[in-house]
Amino acid sequence: MAEQNILILAGGNALGAYQGGAYETIHERGFHPDQVFAVSAGAVNAALIAGNPPEKRISVLRSFWETAAQDGAWTFRPAWSTTWNGKRRRALQSLLLGSPAFYRVRFPGFLSMFPGMPSDAGLYDLAPLRERLKRLVDFKRLNNGEIRLVIIAVDANSGEEIRFDSAKSPITIDHLLASCGFIPFFPPTRVDGRLVVDGGMTSNLPLEAALDEPTSDERLCIAIDLFRRLGPEFRTVGQSMDRQLELLLSSQSWRALQHFRQRHELRRQLRLLGSQVPEQQRGDPALASALAEGAKAEKAITLLMLSHAGVPHDTEMRAFDFSRPSLAERWEAGRSDMSHALETLGSQRAAPGEFNVHAFSGRDAMASV
Repeated sequence: MAEQNILILAGGNALGAYQGGAYETIHERGFHPDQVFAVSAGAVNAALIAGNPPEKRISVLRSFWETAAQDGAWTFRPAWSTTWNGKRRRALQSLLLGSPAFYRVRFPGFLSMFPGMPSDAGLYDLAPLRERLKRLVDFKRLNNGEIRLVIIAVDANSGEEIRFDSAKSPITIDHLLASCGFIPFFPPTRVDGRLVVDGGMTSNLPLEAALDEPTSDERLCIAIDLFRRLGPEFRTVGQSMDRQLELLLSSQSWRALQHFRQRHELRRQLRLLGSQVPEQQRGDPALASALAEGAKAEKAITLLMLSHAGVPHDTEMRAFDFSRPSLAERWEAGRSDMSHALETLGSQRAAPGEFNVHAFSGRDAMASV
């Protein structure tokens, strides 16, 4: 029986380096995605993967995240706190100066909130990201069908989730930038007459879009989340802001996962009931929709869900910390965590009709849920 490989990538700005390391591990283990569902920074990684041949994907991902590092000199080093000399200073530097491969400070940006200044809808400009994607992504390859790429975004006016699907229409740089428009940090992008913002507003880890697709194959899904559901206590305003973001985004993922499990169980029950219907009654139009829904639970789905639990030198505002030490640590953490997760998963796969989830956070023990 054929097994379809599906990669699901969450958004998370500077935390996206973790996905680069995790992908390097699965690439080395022979996991080559047939489909990728992604949001924001995950969509950037997805484009770098789908827009390059297999032998170049790791080097291109490394190049992008090495270029993203903010190494500029920073002189604000209060003598009263060694913390400012390290963790917080690095994050604040990236927050104020930007990232060479991602964004730069926008004018008027923050100043637009003051009287007499022009209006603006974002604090940062994604122009550096546009230029890097132009150089690193072959959009002809990205849209040639070798890998189906689905980018999740949101209509800023209606709140409707939008799925840009390379199997239906070409994906461009504007589609990728639209999925990165996490307001108010980054401005919305107009695509086909619609004002579009970050897909993380509704689904930062697009599990529902990936799992609910009809297929005739067994599925192995690897989802890489950048926000942890379980986190440490917080003692500062900066830490509480980080935890707020983690809770808002990670709770989306777990709700989507629970909803899909419930749906899958209902489909499984319909399939069992349908097997008791005599053959001569299966053509009854009144039963057709129920039988078709039950058939969606025939194939096995195995989901490996890896969440980034942080690195030793993480700090407040970590999603904006593009300092070279932090990006390097995240990449290596992704490599190590994914290696550990795959070793723990081993050859475990769901049986026909089953949906098995193996959740893993950093170096914590893996458990089926």
